[in-house]
Parts: sequence; structure tokens; C-alpha cells
Amino acid sequence: MQIKNLLLIMLVVMGFTACNQKPASNEDSNVKYYRQLLFSETPWDLERGSHEISADEAQKVNNYRFTWNDNGTLASVEYNRNGVLLGYSNLRAAKITYTYEGDKQVKKFFNEDGEQIESGGTYTQEYTLDDSGMRVALRFLDKDGNPVENRNNIHNYVWSKLDNGMIRELRYNLAKEETIMNPFCPFYELRFSYNDKGYVTRMANYEADTLYDCTAENCGDVGVSYFLFENNDKGDLLTFSVHSTTGQLSNLYWGWAKRSNTVDENGNLVKMVIYDQDDELLGGKGIPVTENEYNEHGALVKSISKDGDGNVVNNPNSGVAIVEYKYDDEGRRVETLRYDKEMNPVESNS
Repeated sequence: MQIKNLLLIMLVVMGFTACNQKPASNEDSNVKYYRQLLFSETPWDLERGSHEISADEAQKVNNYRFTWNDNGTLASVEYNRNGVLLGYSNLRAAKITYTYEGDKQVKKFFNEDGEQIESGGTYTQEYTLDDSGMRVALRFLDKDGNPVENRNNIHNYVWSKLDNGMIRELRYNLAKEETIMNPFCPFYELRFSYNDKGYVTRMANYEADTLYDCTAENCGDVGVSYFLFENNDKGDLLTFSVHSTTGQLSNLYWGWAKRSNTVDENGNLVKMVIYDQDDELLGGKGIPVTENEYNEHGALVKSISKDGDGNVVNNPNSGVAIVEYKYDDEGRRVETLRYDKEMNPVESNS
């Protein structure tokens, strides 16, 4: 009798406990964490993460927290650690959000305090989606919802997918005049190529369906026609090179034609080497080699300028050779320190 009573009590307790357990959260399937964002050269690209980590790891490692809504469309991306927003990401914000209404996808930017902010001179970015969900247009709005141009004098973008799979991009100002990408890359029509993983591999300048060389002053003495991007399997950018229509390396405004990146197992950029159009290390007032160091949380703690022989050198323009970044216990960047190659402090001009 006692055994029967004991079993009855156990069954009642087990049933009560089961009824009071929290159901599996739907959020788990709608949220993922990544150490890095994929490289992008156009606002046509939707944000994508790489080097996925677990929710437990995200408590200790800086990460991009992606959240999708129940329809499977992206709702937000937050740069954070353990739920604390951090303001030094590649998002140009601590957090972005997307909302949807009809064929519109509305993007907004927020700082680490959760306040909406401007990004690139615009307050809201309003995309138009086609029936397949592809972005076909974008326009910029100010804080009051009025049409506005961004810092590169662009008000709206128009995209289309060509028969060969390339994405065609055109840009216009408020006067509805076709305009350039930016003052340093004075390109009008661009066409983007992607591989089977969706990583961008080429950005090319076109005019009337013809690949052409930009010969504006900022395109150097050879002329610039297309950029090539080499990625590893994770989507980390390994090389970024600039070419003329004949395939020759060609200098951009800053005097460089190719960047070669070394990344660690987490996708962090640990070394960047820059070359000119002769495929030689960047000279003049440029810094050919930059090496970076990261802490256990994946945050950049030191950036060092070097010459081709591995010597620490001062930047000819700023006098800075080493930049150090300090953080509080929750990962917020609290201080940026600049030094010359002798570790003498250099006052920032910014």
C-alpha cells in the first residue's frame, strides 16, 4: 500500500512539473550568432554572418546576433557581447532593424544606447522588394521621412538581375540624375558577380553594356575597370584587387591596387599587405603592412603599422605607428590610444 501511494505521489509530482515547464522558445530557431559579417560593396547585399558560434559562446565573445521573424525574413542584427550592445562594428551602428509593409523593407540604425541614429547622412533606408523578395530599389529618408541624399549625394538606387546572373546597379540624386558611387570611386553603372555561396567576386564598371576604364583623376594613370574579390570557404575576404579592362593592376586614388589579407581561425584580420599597380609593396606616404591583435573576446586591441621588412614605422601623415584600444568589462570601447614607433603618445587630430 505504501509503495502504491509513493508511486501515485511521484506521478502527480512529475505531471505537475511537466505542466509547469516553459515550452521550447521559438526564439532559439530564429536567432543565430556570428563572429563576423560578410564583406560587401553594395547596399543591395543583405547582411550575412560568418563563423557561427553558440549562444553560450556569445556570452563571452563579441558577435553579431541575427534575428529573423516568423516569416523567415531578417528582423535585426545586433553587435554585442552577452546582450550588451557595442558601438564599434562593421554595421556602422550597434544595431540595425528591418520592418516590412507590403513590398517595402525599412532599415533603421541604432547606437549602443538603443537610440535611432543617422548613418551615412540618412536616417531611414527604404528598400523595395520584387515578388521574389529581391531588392530592386532603395531610397534614403531624413528624420522627418523626407527624401534626402546620403553623404555621397545619392538619393536612390535601382537594381536588376541580368540574364548572366550579374546584379546591375544604378544610382540617382534628388534631381533624378544618374550619379557616381562616391568621389573616390567615380563609377556610374556597376555590375556585381557572386559565386554559388553568394560571396561577391567581382565589381565591374559598365557603359552601354560595355566594360570600360574609368579615366577620371581618382582612377590613376592606367584607368580602372573592375575589382576582383577572393574569399575563403567561410566568406572571409583574402584579396581585393583593382584592374583595367586588360586585366592590368591599376592604382586607385590612394595609390594602391591590391590588398592581401591574412585571417585567423575566427575570421579576424591579423595582417593586411598593400601593393601598387606594379605589384610592389605600397610606397610613398602609404603604409604597406598592418598587423592586428585581438583579445580573448575577439575585440581588436592593437593595430601596428610596418614596412616591408617588418619594422614598425610612423604613418607619414599622422605620425602614428601603433593604435591601442581599451575596453570595459562588458566590452564597450572606452579609450583609443595612439603612439609613434618609440611608444611616445601622439595626439589625435580627430
